[in-house]
Amino acid sequence: METKKEKKIISDTKLQDKISWRPHQKQEEILLAVNAGLRQIVVSAGRRMGKSNLCAYIALKFLLQPNKKIWIVAPTYDLSQKVFNYLVRYWAKVAPSQIKGVSYRPTPRIKTAGGSILECKSTENPAGLLGEELDLIIMDEASRIPPRIWESYLFPATSSRQGQTVFISTPLGKNWFYHLWVKANEKGGAFQFQSKDNPYFKMEEWELAKNTLPQDVFSQEYLAHFLDDAAAVFRGIRNVIVDNCLSDRIQDHYYIIGADLGKHQDFTVLTVIDTLNNKVVHIDRFNQLDWNIQKARIKSLAQRYNNARIIIDSTGIGDPITDDLRADGLVVDDYLYTNKSKKQMIEKLMVFIEQQMISIPDNEILINEIESFGFDISENGRTIYSAPQGGHDDCVNSLGLAVWGLVGSPIKKNALQQELAKVKRHNVKNYI
Repeated sequence: METKKEKKIISDTKLQDKISWRPHQKQEEILLAVNAGLRQIVVSAGRRMGKSNLCAYIALKFLLQPNKKIWIVAPTYDLSQKVFNYLVRYWAKVAPSQIKGVSYRPTPRIKTAGGSILECKSTENPAGLLGEELDLIIMDEASRIPPRIWESYLFPATSSRQGQTVFISTPLGKNWFYHLWVKANEKGGAFQFQSKDNPYFKMEEWELAKNTLPQDVFSQEYLAHFLDDAAAVFRGIRNVIVDNCLSDRIQDHYYIIGADLGKHQDFTVLTVIDTLNNKVVHIDRFNQLDWNIQKARIKSLAQRYNNARIIIDSTGIGDPITDDLRADGLVVDDYLYTNKSKKQMIEKLMVFIEQQMISIPDNEILINEIESFGFDISENGRTIYSAPQGGHDDCVNSLGLAVWGLVGSPIKKNALQQELAKVKRHNVKNYI
């Protein structure tokens, strides 16, 4: 049972005085929803709206209660620590005698004398999200987290304790975070705030971003608008998904393999495209394999698909692997990643997807990577394409390497091939 002293500290006014922090008007609206006990609160927020200190304050309120379990979940531990670092500063003011309960190894964590525990979690290791019962989850950069993480790991963790979840993020098109926002809006738990709703956000920064960034990017990142896929790198991805896209080799067809190499944290991904119909017919994704095993796997796949041409990431370790594969008699083109060459590769892939010049399978990992793939504008105005922080782009790069080898539209059949197709009932579609 709470003591009178605990109740006094937990009241918002006293607690905010204690930590020398006051929420601005928009933050206060979110706090009212938290205090009302809404199970799911979804906040679409522009950059620097003040979400990190707000989330830290919400976590602090729970941490001061006895026997609470709280998680801060983000795509990476670095991102989760943004909120955690604010929380530690607040905790040092509220409970200085318990600062020894703060630890950073193996993961950021606070344990209180009242039996409450707060931990930071990364979605990079989903297995680490199993088996807990939680009173509060704060999902930071929620739109950059795969939906299955919420559905399969985090939502069940709140069920037994009727825990609350605060989702806060800049939007990413109209992905699962948008649909969650729509549902929460029906119950009064959805909020949408621009960057300048933060009274401490400098207007000169607002004007600079507005005049420098593409309109779609500014709308998404600073106005917190949910756009269709206008601000995405790859538009119309759902239009190129084809059922029964994957297939084994066909004897008289020609194939290209895009090989993006990785070993430990990153994945090696091999994507095979049939150049006669521009369909992705095979995807192989693996990691933590010795280079010799990887070479054997690439060689076997190329031979399986009619001695396919291989376009391989030659950055770093890729260069000697390329030489070894050539020595084995395979047709190999190396592709060295630089800012310029990667930009060219990604922009060619953008065209092929937008103009429906390729077909891809309904592969969850591939599609999530494509839809979450983004870009930044450097200080000198250059566009830099990459996965979101903590995400992977191995599948995107592998697909881009394979598409780099395509001339354009699918290669037309000659008259003989057309007749053979009729006889063999290949029923190859999407010819142009």
